[in-house]
Amino acid sequence: MKLLRAAVLAAFLLGSLAQAQVDVGIVLPFENNTRDPNLDWISESFVEVLSPHLASSRFLMFDRRERAAAFDSLGIPANAGILSNATIYKVAQALDAGKVVLGRYDSSDGLLQVTARVLDMEGPSFSREFSESGPLENLFEIQAGLAWQIERWLRPGFSVSREQFIRERPGSRLDAFENYLRGLAAAERARQVGYFRAASRLDPGFAAPAFELGMISFRDRDYPTSILWLTKIRRADPDYLEANFFLGLAYLYREQYERAATAFRVVEQQLPLNEVYNNLGIALLRQDRPGAVPYFEKAVQSDPANPVYQFNLGYAYWKRGSFEEAIPHLQAALEQDRTAESLAVYIQCLDQTGQAEESRHQTVLLLRDFPEWGTSRDPKRLANIERPKDTYEGASFRQLWMLMQIQAELKHSRLPSSEHVALHYQQAEDFMAQGADREAIEELHHVIDYDPEELDAYRDLARIYQKAGRWDEAAKALSYPIQKGPSAGDYLLLARIYMGQEKLDEARTQLDTVLRLDPASAAAEALRTELDSLTASKGTGTQ
Repeated sequence: MKLLRAAVLAAFLLGSLAQAQVDVGIVLPFENNTRDPNLDWISESFVEVLSPHLASSRFLMFDRRERAAAFDSLGIPANAGILSNATIYKVAQALDAGKVVLGRYDSSDGLLQVTARVLDMEGPSFSREFSESGPLENLFEIQAGLAWQIERWLRPGFSVSREQFIRERPGSRLDAFENYLRGLAAAERARQVGYFRAASRLDPGFAAPAFELGMISFRDRDYPTSILWLTKIRRADPDYLEANFFLGLAYLYREQYERAATAFRVVEQQLPLNEVYNNLGIALLRQDRPGAVPYFEKAVQSDPANPVYQFNLGYAYWKRGSFEEAIPHLQAALEQDRTAESLAVYIQCLDQTGQAEESRHQTVLLLRDFPEWGTSRDPKRLANIERPKDTYEGASFRQLWMLMQIQAELKHSRLPSSEHVALHYQQAEDFMAQGADREAIEELHHVIDYDPEELDAYRDLARIYQKAGRWDEAAKALSYPIQKGPSAGDYLLLARIYMGQEKLDEARTQLDTVLRLDPASAAAEALRTELDSLTASKGTGTQ
Protein backbone atom coordinates (compact mmCIF):
# COMPACT_ATOMS: atom_id res chain seq x y z
CA MET A 1 0.00 0.00 0.00
CA LYS A 2 2.06 2.89 -1.30
CA LEU A 3 -0.08 5.60 0.22
CA LEU A 4 0.73 4.87 3.83
CA ARG A 5 3.93 6.08 5.43
CA ALA A 6 5.21 2.59 6.13
CA ALA A 7 4.42 -1.01 5.25
CA VAL A 8 3.97 -1.82 8.92
CA LEU A 9 1.26 0.81 9.20
CA ALA A 10 -0.48 -0.59 6.14
CA ALA A 11 -0.41 -4.12 7.52
CA PHE A 12 -1.66 -2.93 10.87
CA LEU A 13 -4.43 -0.94 9.21
CA LEU A 14 -5.63 -3.95 7.24
CA GLY A 15 -5.45 -6.25 10.25
CA SER A 16 -7.31 -3.77 12.41
CA LEU A 17 -10.00 -3.34 9.79
CA ALA A 18 -10.63 -7.05 9.69
CA GLN A 19 -10.66 -7.46 13.46
CA ALA A 20 -12.86 -4.45 14.12
CA GLN A 21 -15.23 -5.28 11.23
CA VAL A 22 -14.67 -1.83 9.81
CA ASP A 23 -14.97 -1.32 6.06
CA VAL A 24 -13.23 1.27 3.88
CA GLY A 25 -14.86 2.99 0.94
CA ILE A 26 -14.21 5.56 -1.75
CA VAL A 27 -16.49 7.62 -3.97
CA LEU A 28 -15.23 8.13 -7.52
CA PRO A 29 -16.27 11.15 -9.61
CA PHE A 30 -19.65 10.58 -11.25
CA GLU A 31 -19.91 10.37 -15.02
CA ASN A 32 -21.40 13.43 -16.75
CA ASN A 33 -23.89 12.18 -19.33
CA THR A 34 -25.46 15.61 -19.94
CA ARG A 35 -22.97 16.49 -22.73
CA ASP A 36 -22.82 19.94 -21.16
CA PRO A 37 -19.25 20.80 -20.09
CA ASN A 38 -20.65 23.56 -17.85
CA LEU A 39 -21.96 20.78 -15.63
CA ASP A 40 -18.62 18.96 -15.33
CA TRP A 41 -18.12 20.46 -11.87
CA ILE A 42 -20.99 18.32 -10.57
CA SER A 43 -18.90 15.18 -11.15
CA GLU A 44 -16.48 15.94 -8.31
CA SER A 45 -19.27 17.27 -6.12
CA PHE A 46 -20.44 13.72 -5.43
CA VAL A 47 -17.01 12.88 -4.01
CA GLU A 48 -17.03 15.98 -1.81
CA VAL A 49 -20.55 15.40 -0.50
CA LEU A 50 -21.07 11.64 -0.37
CA SER A 51 -17.74 10.85 1.31
CA PRO A 52 -18.49 12.64 4.61
CA HIS A 53 -22.17 11.66 4.45
CA LEU A 54 -21.28 7.96 4.36
CA ALA A 55 -18.36 8.07 6.80
CA SER A 56 -18.83 6.59 10.26
CA SER A 57 -16.84 4.72 12.86
CA ARG A 58 -17.74 1.52 10.99
CA PHE A 59 -17.25 2.81 7.46
CA LEU A 60 -14.15 4.88 6.80
CA MET A 61 -14.18 6.96 3.63
CA PHE A 62 -11.17 8.04 1.61
CA ASP A 63 -11.58 11.48 0.05
CA ARG A 64 -10.41 13.32 -3.05
CA ARG A 65 -6.82 13.65 -1.83
CA GLU A 66 -6.41 9.95 -1.08
CA ARG A 67 -7.78 9.23 -4.54
CA ALA A 68 -5.29 11.67 -6.07
CA ALA A 69 -2.45 9.92 -4.23
CA ALA A 70 -3.67 6.55 -5.53
CA PHE A 71 -3.92 7.92 -9.09
CA ASP A 72 -0.38 9.27 -8.80
CA SER A 73 1.01 5.97 -7.53
CA LEU A 74 -0.68 4.14 -10.41
CA GLY A 75 0.33 6.65 -13.09
CA ILE A 76 -3.28 7.70 -13.75
CA PRO A 77 -3.72 11.36 -14.83
CA ALA A 78 -5.30 13.48 -12.10
CA ASN A 79 -8.01 14.68 -14.50
CA ALA A 80 -8.77 11.21 -15.88
CA GLY A 81 -12.33 10.93 -17.14
CA ILE A 82 -14.24 7.67 -17.34
CA LEU A 83 -12.26 4.82 -15.79
CA SER A 84 -12.30 1.26 -17.07
CA ASN A 85 -13.37 -1.51 -14.72
CA ALA A 86 -9.77 -2.71 -14.55
CA THR A 87 -8.58 0.76 -13.48
CA ILE A 88 -11.33 1.03 -10.87
CA TYR A 89 -10.21 -2.29 -9.39
CA LYS A 90 -6.59 -1.08 -9.32
CA VAL A 91 -7.55 2.14 -7.52
CA ALA A 92 -9.64 0.24 -4.98
CA GLN A 93 -6.82 -2.23 -4.39
CA ALA A 94 -4.24 0.56 -4.02
CA LEU A 95 -6.41 2.06 -1.27
CA ASP A 96 -7.53 -1.31 0.14
CA ALA A 97 -11.10 -0.07 -0.27
CA GLY A 98 -13.80 -2.67 0.20
CA LYS A 99 -16.56 -0.55 -1.30
CA VAL A 100 -16.47 1.80 -4.31
CA VAL A 101 -19.35 4.18 -5.04
CA LEU A 102 -19.83 4.79 -8.78
CA GLY A 103 -22.46 6.86 -10.54
CA ARG A 104 -23.61 9.01 -13.39
CA TYR A 105 -25.89 11.97 -13.90
CA ASP A 106 -27.99 13.34 -16.73
CA SER A 107 -30.35 16.25 -17.24
CA SER A 108 -33.78 16.26 -18.81
CA ASP A 109 -36.63 18.79 -18.71
CA GLY A 110 -34.78 20.87 -16.14
CA LEU A 111 -34.26 17.94 -13.77
CA LEU A 112 -30.98 16.38 -12.72
CA GLN A 113 -31.23 12.59 -12.73
CA VAL A 114 -28.63 10.70 -10.72
CA THR A 115 -27.95 6.97 -10.52
CA ALA A 116 -25.38 5.22 -8.35
CA ARG A 117 -24.22 1.74 -7.45
CA VAL A 118 -21.79 0.36 -4.91
CA LEU A 119 -19.09 -2.03 -6.06
CA ASP A 120 -18.34 -4.57 -3.33
CA MET A 121 -14.76 -5.66 -3.90
CA GLU A 122 -15.19 -8.86 -1.90
CA GLY A 123 -17.22 -10.49 -4.72
CA PRO A 124 -16.70 -8.45 -6.66
CA SER A 125 -20.37 -7.63 -7.10
CA PHE A 126 -22.60 -4.60 -7.54
CA SER A 127 -25.41 -3.37 -5.35
CA ARG A 128 -28.77 -2.51 -6.81
CA GLU A 129 -29.09 0.92 -8.43
CA PHE A 130 -29.96 3.94 -6.30
CA SER A 131 -31.66 6.86 -8.04
CA GLU A 132 -32.55 10.44 -7.17
CA SER A 133 -33.77 13.36 -9.24
CA GLY A 134 -34.67 16.98 -8.87
CA PRO A 135 -33.77 20.48 -10.03
CA LEU A 136 -30.10 21.43 -9.92
CA GLU A 137 -30.74 23.94 -7.14
CA ASN A 138 -31.67 20.95 -4.95
CA LEU A 139 -28.32 19.22 -5.59
CA PHE A 140 -27.50 18.84 -1.89
CA GLU A 141 -30.89 17.29 -1.19
CA ILE A 142 -30.41 14.91 -4.14
CA GLN A 143 -26.99 13.89 -2.86
CA ALA A 144 -28.16 13.49 0.73
CA GLY A 145 -31.07 11.34 -0.47
CA LEU A 146 -28.64 9.20 -2.45
CA ALA A 147 -26.35 8.86 0.59
CA TRP A 148 -29.35 7.85 2.70
CA GLN A 149 -30.25 5.07 0.28
CA ILE A 150 -26.66 3.80 0.20
CA GLU A 151 -26.43 4.03 3.99
CA ARG A 152 -29.52 1.85 4.35
CA TRP A 153 -27.99 -0.70 1.97
CA LEU A 154 -24.72 -0.70 3.92
CA ARG A 155 -26.45 -0.82 7.31
CA PRO A 156 -29.79 -2.64 7.06
CA GLY A 157 -30.66 -1.61 10.62
CA PHE A 158 -30.13 2.09 9.88
CA SER A 159 -33.07 3.81 11.60
CA VAL A 160 -32.70 7.49 10.66
CA SER A 161 -35.56 8.69 8.47
CA ARG A 162 -34.88 10.12 5.03
CA GLU A 163 -36.28 13.50 6.05
CA GLN A 164 -34.11 13.67 9.15
CA PHE A 165 -30.98 12.56 7.27
CA ILE A 166 -31.46 15.23 4.60
CA ARG A 167 -32.32 17.95 7.12
CA GLU A 168 -29.11 17.31 9.06
CA ARG A 169 -27.01 17.83 5.90
CA PRO A 170 -28.06 21.15 4.38
CA GLY A 171 -24.77 21.96 2.64
CA SER A 172 -23.29 25.35 1.83
CA ARG A 173 -24.65 27.85 -0.66
CA LEU A 174 -24.74 26.06 -4.00
CA ASP A 175 -23.12 28.90 -5.95
CA ALA A 176 -20.27 28.97 -3.39
CA PHE A 177 -19.90 25.20 -3.69
CA GLU A 178 -19.76 25.43 -7.48
CA ASN A 179 -17.03 28.07 -7.34
CA TYR A 180 -15.06 25.94 -4.89
CA LEU A 181 -15.21 22.90 -7.19
CA ARG A 182 -14.25 24.98 -10.21
CA GLY A 183 -11.28 26.22 -8.19
CA LEU A 184 -10.22 22.64 -7.48
CA ALA A 185 -10.37 21.84 -11.19
CA ALA A 186 -8.59 25.00 -12.36
CA ALA A 187 -5.03 24.50 -13.60
CA GLU A 188 -3.86 28.11 -13.23
CA ARG A 189 -3.15 29.58 -9.83
CA ALA A 190 -4.87 32.91 -10.58
CA ARG A 191 -8.08 31.15 -11.58
CA GLN A 192 -7.93 28.94 -8.50
CA VAL A 193 -7.62 31.97 -6.24
CA GLY A 194 -10.44 33.75 -8.06
CA TYR A 195 -12.85 30.83 -7.69
CA PHE A 196 -11.93 30.17 -4.05
CA ARG A 197 -12.29 33.85 -3.13
CA ALA A 198 -15.67 33.96 -4.84
CA ALA A 199 -16.77 30.86 -2.92
CA SER A 200 -15.65 32.31 0.40
CA ARG A 201 -17.32 35.65 -0.35
CA LEU A 202 -20.62 33.99 -1.27
CA ASP A 203 -20.63 31.79 1.85
CA PRO A 204 -18.23 33.01 4.57
CA GLY A 205 -19.11 30.00 6.72
CA PHE A 206 -17.97 27.53 4.06
CA ALA A 207 -14.54 26.43 5.30
CA ALA A 208 -13.19 24.44 2.33
CA PRO A 209 -12.26 27.40 0.09
CA ALA A 210 -10.71 29.21 3.07
CA PHE A 211 -8.46 26.19 3.64
CA GLU A 212 -7.37 26.12 -0.01
CA LEU A 213 -6.64 29.86 0.02
CA GLY A 214 -4.68 29.48 3.24
CA MET A 215 -2.56 26.74 1.69
CA ILE A 216 -1.93 28.73 -1.50
CA SER A 217 -0.73 31.67 0.60
CA PHE A 218 1.41 29.39 2.74
CA ARG A 219 3.13 27.91 -0.31
CA ASP A 220 3.73 31.50 -1.51
CA ARG A 221 5.28 32.27 1.90
CA ASP A 222 2.67 34.95 2.43
CA TYR A 223 2.23 33.94 6.06
CA PRO A 224 0.02 36.84 7.25
CA THR A 225 -2.54 36.04 4.53
CA SER A 226 -2.23 32.33 5.21
CA ILE A 227 -3.01 32.96 8.88
CA LEU A 228 -6.02 35.06 7.90
CA TRP A 229 -7.55 32.17 5.95
CA LEU A 230 -6.49 29.21 8.09
CA THR A 231 -7.92 30.72 11.28
CA LYS A 232 -11.35 30.46 9.65
CA ILE A 233 -11.23 26.65 9.89
CA ARG A 234 -13.26 25.35 12.84
CA ARG A 235 -13.02 22.18 14.92
CA ALA A 236 -15.83 20.39 13.10
CA ASP A 237 -14.26 20.99 9.66
CA PRO A 238 -12.48 18.00 8.10
CA ASP A 239 -9.31 20.03 7.42
CA TYR A 240 -9.04 21.28 11.01
CA LEU A 241 -5.92 19.35 12.01
CA GLU A 242 -4.05 20.00 8.77
CA ALA A 243 -5.00 23.68 8.94
CA ASN A 244 -3.60 23.93 12.47
CA PHE A 245 -0.33 22.28 11.45
CA PHE A 246 0.29 24.93 8.80
CA LEU A 247 -1.15 27.67 11.00
CA GLY A 248 1.44 26.72 13.61
CA LEU A 249 4.20 26.96 11.01
CA ALA A 250 2.94 30.33 9.76
CA TYR A 251 2.94 31.68 13.33
CA LEU A 252 6.40 30.17 13.87
CA TYR A 253 7.80 31.93 10.81
CA ARG A 254 6.14 35.14 11.99
CA GLU A 255 7.87 34.69 15.40
CA GLN A 256 4.51 34.46 17.18
CA TYR A 257 5.64 31.52 19.26
CA GLU A 258 2.81 31.28 21.80
CA ARG A 259 0.23 31.10 19.02
CA ALA A 260 2.38 28.61 17.14
CA ALA A 261 2.51 26.36 20.21
CA THR A 262 -1.27 26.59 20.63
CA ALA A 263 -1.87 25.53 17.02
CA PHE A 264 0.60 22.63 17.21
CA ARG A 265 -0.97 21.44 20.47
CA VAL A 266 -4.32 21.12 18.71
CA VAL A 267 -2.75 18.58 16.35
CA GLU A 268 -0.56 16.92 18.98
CA GLN A 269 -3.58 16.12 21.15
CA GLN A 270 -5.14 14.17 18.28
CA LEU A 271 -2.26 12.65 16.30
CA PRO A 272 1.11 11.31 17.55
CA LEU A 273 3.20 12.89 14.78
CA ASN A 274 6.96 13.42 14.96
CA GLU A 275 6.61 16.51 12.78
CA VAL A 276 4.27 18.05 15.35
CA TYR A 277 6.43 17.07 18.32
CA ASN A 278 9.40 18.69 16.58
CA ASN A 279 7.63 21.92 15.71
CA LEU A 280 5.92 22.22 19.09
CA GLY A 281 9.32 21.77 20.71
CA ILE A 282 10.69 24.65 18.61
CA ALA A 283 7.80 26.95 19.54
CA LEU A 284 8.38 26.23 23.22
CA LEU A 285 12.19 26.48 23.02
CA ARG A 286 11.93 29.90 21.39
CA GLN A 287 10.07 30.96 24.55
CA ASP A 288 12.68 29.29 26.80
CA ARG A 289 10.03 26.89 28.07
CA PRO A 290 11.42 23.80 29.86
CA GLY A 291 8.76 21.61 28.25
CA ALA A 292 10.46 21.81 24.84
CA VAL A 293 13.02 19.03 25.38
CA PRO A 294 10.51 16.20 26.00
CA TYR A 295 8.89 16.86 22.61
CA PHE A 296 12.25 16.67 20.83
CA GLU A 297 12.96 13.47 22.75
CA LYS A 298 9.68 11.94 21.58
CA ALA A 299 10.55 12.69 17.95
CA VAL A 300 14.06 11.19 18.31
CA GLN A 301 12.76 8.09 20.10
CA SER A 302 10.27 7.49 17.29
CA ASP A 303 12.68 8.25 14.42
CA PRO A 304 16.32 8.19 15.60
CA ALA A 305 17.65 8.18 12.02
CA ASN A 306 16.23 11.62 11.27
CA PRO A 307 19.02 14.26 11.41
CA VAL A 308 16.56 17.13 11.93
CA TYR A 309 15.18 15.60 15.12
CA GLN A 310 18.68 14.70 16.35
CA PHE A 311 20.00 18.22 15.74
CA ASN A 312 17.04 19.94 17.40
CA LEU A 313 17.36 17.78 20.51
CA GLY A 314 21.13 18.37 20.66
CA TYR A 315 20.59 22.10 20.16
CA ALA A 316 17.98 22.19 22.94
CA TYR A 317 20.38 20.43 25.34
CA TRP A 318 23.17 22.88 24.34
CA LYS A 319 20.89 25.84 24.87
CA ARG A 320 20.09 24.80 28.43
CA GLY A 321 23.73 23.98 29.20
CA SER A 322 23.47 20.17 29.10
CA PHE A 323 26.57 19.82 26.92
CA GLU A 324 27.31 16.14 27.62
CA GLU A 325 23.76 15.17 26.66
CA ALA A 326 23.90 17.31 23.52
CA ILE A 327 27.02 15.72 22.00
CA PRO A 328 25.69 12.29 20.86
CA HIS A 329 22.68 13.89 19.19
CA LEU A 330 24.77 16.50 17.40
CA GLN A 331 27.13 13.75 16.25
CA ALA A 332 24.19 11.74 14.88
CA ALA A 333 22.96 14.81 13.01
CA LEU A 334 26.40 15.63 11.60
CA GLU A 335 26.83 12.11 10.23
CA GLN A 336 24.01 12.83 7.75
CA ASP A 337 23.85 16.59 7.43
CA ARG A 338 26.97 18.70 8.06
CA THR A 339 26.05 22.36 8.38
CA ALA A 340 28.07 25.25 9.73
CA GLU A 341 25.57 25.85 12.53
CA SER A 342 25.55 22.25 13.74
CA LEU A 343 29.36 22.12 13.66
CA ALA A 344 29.62 25.37 15.61
CA VAL A 345 27.23 24.15 18.32
CA TYR A 346 29.08 20.82 18.46
CA ILE A 347 32.44 22.60 18.89
CA GLN A 348 31.07 24.64 21.77
CA CYS A 349 29.84 21.47 23.47
CA LEU A 350 33.29 19.92 23.05
CA ASP A 351 34.90 23.02 24.57
CA GLN A 352 32.53 22.97 27.54
CA THR A 353 33.22 19.29 28.24
CA GLY A 354 37.02 19.61 28.13
CA GLN A 355 37.53 17.84 24.77
CA ALA A 356 40.04 20.39 23.49
CA GLU A 357 41.77 18.23 20.89
CA GLU A 358 38.55 17.16 19.20
CA SER A 359 37.33 20.77 19.39
CA ARG A 360 40.44 21.97 17.50
CA HIS A 361 39.99 19.24 14.89
CA GLN A 362 36.36 20.15 14.29
CA THR A 363 37.27 23.86 14.14
CA VAL A 364 39.72 23.12 11.33
CA LEU A 365 36.95 21.30 9.46
CA LEU A 366 34.55 24.17 10.08
CA LEU A 367 36.94 26.77 8.66
CA ARG A 368 37.82 24.52 5.73
CA ASP A 369 34.24 23.78 4.72
CA PHE A 370 32.71 27.09 5.78
CA PRO A 371 35.46 29.75 5.59
CA GLU A 372 33.01 32.58 6.20
CA TRP A 373 32.72 31.36 9.80
CA GLY A 374 36.34 32.27 10.45
CA THR A 375 35.66 35.99 10.26
CA SER A 376 32.80 36.25 12.74
CA ARG A 377 32.02 34.81 16.17
CA ASP A 378 28.70 36.64 16.50
CA PRO A 379 26.56 34.59 18.94
CA LYS A 380 23.45 35.68 17.04
CA ARG A 381 24.47 33.24 14.32
CA LEU A 382 23.49 30.42 16.68
CA ALA A 383 20.18 31.94 17.79
CA ASN A 384 16.91 30.31 16.68
CA ILE A 385 18.53 27.79 14.35
CA GLU A 386 16.19 24.93 15.15
CA ARG A 387 14.89 23.19 12.06
CA PRO A 388 11.13 22.96 11.62
CA LYS A 389 9.45 20.20 9.64
CA ASP A 390 7.18 21.83 7.10
CA THR A 391 5.90 18.74 5.30
CA TYR A 392 2.48 17.44 6.22
CA GLU A 393 1.61 14.32 4.25
CA GLY A 394 -2.11 14.92 4.36
CA ALA A 395 -3.19 11.59 2.87
CA SER A 396 -0.91 9.59 5.16
CA PHE A 397 -1.84 11.53 8.26
CA ARG A 398 -5.56 11.20 7.57
CA GLN A 399 -5.01 7.47 7.27
CA LEU A 400 -3.14 7.52 10.58
CA TRP A 401 -6.16 9.26 12.08
CA MET A 402 -8.35 6.52 10.61
CA LEU A 403 -6.05 3.92 12.13
CA MET A 404 -6.46 5.51 15.56
CA GLN A 405 -10.23 5.44 15.14
CA ILE A 406 -10.05 1.79 14.13
CA GLN A 407 -7.87 0.97 17.11
CA ALA A 408 -10.36 2.66 19.40
CA GLU A 409 -13.28 0.79 17.84
CA LEU A 410 -11.36 -2.49 17.97
CA LYS A 411 -10.62 -1.92 21.63
CA HIS A 412 -14.28 -1.10 22.25
CA SER A 413 -15.49 -4.17 20.34
CA ARG A 414 -13.66 -6.44 22.80
CA LEU A 415 -15.43 -4.89 25.76
CA PRO A 416 -18.65 -6.18 27.25
CA SER A 417 -21.67 -4.69 25.48
CA SER A 418 -22.53 -2.45 28.43
CA GLU A 419 -19.06 -0.89 28.48
CA HIS A 420 -19.09 -0.44 24.69
CA VAL A 421 -22.39 1.40 24.95
CA ALA A 422 -21.03 3.51 27.82
CA LEU A 423 -18.04 4.61 25.72
CA HIS A 424 -20.24 5.73 22.82
CA TYR A 425 -22.47 7.50 25.32
CA GLN A 426 -19.48 9.31 26.82
CA GLN A 427 -18.44 10.45 23.36
CA ALA A 428 -21.99 11.69 22.72
CA GLU A 429 -21.93 13.67 25.97
CA ASP A 430 -18.56 15.17 25.08
CA PHE A 431 -19.91 16.26 21.70
CA MET A 432 -23.02 17.74 23.32
CA ALA A 433 -20.84 19.70 25.75
CA GLN A 434 -18.90 21.10 22.76
CA GLY A 435 -22.10 22.02 20.93
CA ALA A 436 -21.26 19.48 18.19
CA ASP A 437 -24.84 18.26 17.89
CA ARG A 438 -24.47 16.41 14.59
CA GLU A 439 -21.61 14.29 15.95
CA ALA A 440 -23.56 13.75 19.18
CA ILE A 441 -26.55 12.50 17.19
CA GLU A 442 -24.32 10.01 15.37
CA GLU A 443 -22.94 8.67 18.66
CA LEU A 444 -26.39 8.44 20.21
CA HIS A 445 -27.55 6.38 17.23
CA HIS A 446 -24.55 4.08 17.84
CA VAL A 447 -25.73 3.71 21.44
CA ILE A 448 -29.22 2.78 20.25
CA ASP A 449 -27.81 0.38 17.65
CA TYR A 450 -25.92 -1.49 20.37
CA ASP A 451 -28.64 -1.20 23.02
CA PRO A 452 -32.14 -0.28 21.77
CA GLU A 453 -33.36 -0.20 25.38
CA GLU A 454 -31.03 2.63 26.45
CA LEU A 455 -33.86 5.11 27.05
CA ASP A 456 -31.64 8.04 27.99
CA ALA A 457 -30.18 8.02 24.45
CA TYR A 458 -33.65 8.69 23.04
CA ARG A 459 -34.16 11.44 25.61
CA ASP A 460 -30.91 13.14 24.66
CA LEU A 461 -31.82 12.92 20.98
CA ALA A 462 -35.15 14.57 21.80
CA ARG A 463 -33.38 17.38 23.67
CA ILE A 464 -31.02 18.04 20.77
CA TYR A 465 -33.90 18.12 18.28
CA GLN A 466 -35.97 20.31 20.60
CA LYS A 467 -33.11 22.78 20.96
CA ALA A 468 -32.84 22.94 17.15
CA GLY A 469 -36.60 23.48 16.74
CA ARG A 470 -37.03 20.11 15.04
CA TRP A 471 -40.23 19.43 16.91
CA ASP A 472 -41.55 16.38 15.05
CA GLU A 473 -38.24 14.53 15.36
CA ALA A 474 -38.01 15.49 19.03
CA ALA A 475 -41.49 14.10 19.70
CA LYS A 476 -40.70 10.93 17.77
CA ALA A 477 -37.46 10.33 19.70
CA LEU A 478 -39.23 10.89 23.01
CA SER A 479 -42.12 8.57 22.17
CA TYR A 480 -40.11 5.42 22.91
CA PRO A 481 -39.09 6.22 26.51
CA ILE A 482 -42.62 7.47 27.19
CA GLN A 483 -43.94 4.16 25.90
CA LYS A 484 -41.40 2.06 27.83
CA GLY A 485 -40.76 3.84 31.12
CA PRO A 486 -41.95 7.43 31.32
CA SER A 487 -40.81 9.90 33.94
CA ALA A 488 -42.01 13.33 34.95
CA GLY A 489 -39.04 14.76 33.02
CA ASP A 490 -40.24 13.05 29.83
CA TYR A 491 -43.69 14.64 30.06
CA LEU A 492 -42.12 18.01 30.89
CA LEU A 493 -39.92 17.81 27.78
CA LEU A 494 -42.91 16.74 25.69
CA ALA A 495 -44.83 19.77 27.00
CA ARG A 496 -41.97 22.00 25.80
CA ILE A 497 -42.05 20.32 22.40
CA TYR A 498 -45.81 20.85 22.09
CA MET A 499 -45.35 24.49 23.05
CA GLY A 500 -42.79 24.81 20.29
CA GLN A 501 -45.35 23.37 17.89
CA GLU A 502 -47.95 25.79 19.34
CA LYS A 503 -50.08 22.83 20.47
CA LEU A 504 -50.98 24.57 23.70
CA ASP A 505 -53.79 22.26 24.84
CA GLU A 506 -51.58 19.18 24.39
CA ALA A 507 -48.79 20.97 26.28
CA ARG A 508 -51.17 21.69 29.20
CA THR A 509 -52.20 18.03 29.30
CA GLN A 510 -48.55 16.98 29.61
CA LEU A 511 -47.96 19.51 32.40
CA ASP A 512 -50.94 18.14 34.31
CA THR A 513 -49.35 14.70 34.05
CA VAL A 514 -46.03 16.05 35.34
CA LEU A 515 -47.70 17.62 38.38
CA ARG A 516 -49.60 14.43 39.14
CA LEU A 517 -46.31 12.53 39.16
CA ASP A 518 -44.35 15.27 40.94
CA PRO A 519 -46.62 17.87 42.61
CA ALA A 520 -43.60 19.83 43.87
CA SER A 521 -42.01 20.27 40.40
CA ALA A 522 -40.81 23.87 40.23
CA ALA A 523 -39.90 23.39 36.57
CA ALA A 524 -43.45 22.36 35.73
CA GLU A 525 -44.92 25.34 37.61
CA ALA A 526 -42.53 27.70 35.80
CA LEU A 527 -43.47 26.19 32.44
CA ARG A 528 -47.17 26.44 33.33
CA THR A 529 -46.71 30.16 34.03
CA GLU A 530 -44.99 30.50 30.65
CA LEU A 531 -47.81 28.53 29.01
CA ASP A 532 -50.52 30.67 30.68
CA SER A 533 -48.78 33.81 29.40
CA LEU A 534 -48.52 32.36 25.92
CA THR A 535 -52.18 31.30 25.96
CA ALA A 536 -53.24 34.77 27.10
CA SER A 537 -51.23 36.46 24.36
CA LYS A 538 -52.75 34.13 21.78
CA GLY A 539 -56.22 34.94 23.09
CA THR A 540 -55.52 38.67 23.00
CA GLY A 541 -54.21 38.42 19.50
CA THR A 542 -57.39 36.79 18.20
CA GLN A 543 -59.80 39.32 19.69
